[in-house]
Amino acid sequence: MTVPMQQTTVISARIDPRRKAKAEAILNKLGVSPGQVINMLYAQIELRKAIPFPLAIDDSPVVAPPIEHVAHVWDKLDDEDYSHLAKS
Repeated sequence: MTVPMQQTTVISARIDPRRKAKAEAILNKLGVSPGQVINMLYAQIELRKAIPFPLAIDDSPVVAPPIEHVAHVWDKLDDEDYSHLAKS
């Protein structure tokens, strides 16, 4: 089902540039765009009324420190200079 452009909205998210590049290379091989994948994810969330994959944090000491680090890094993303990633 195609939604007319006037009935769409923009989603903005911050993501590690390396992760974005790697994921988009895979999506390109699969023949889908990031926008299509986001639409698929949202459709599954709407259908299931939940995240369509397991999402949990356990008490593992291996998991908690990386999560805390990611939260700390995300708080600082607005201060980062990504101009070196711009295409010439």
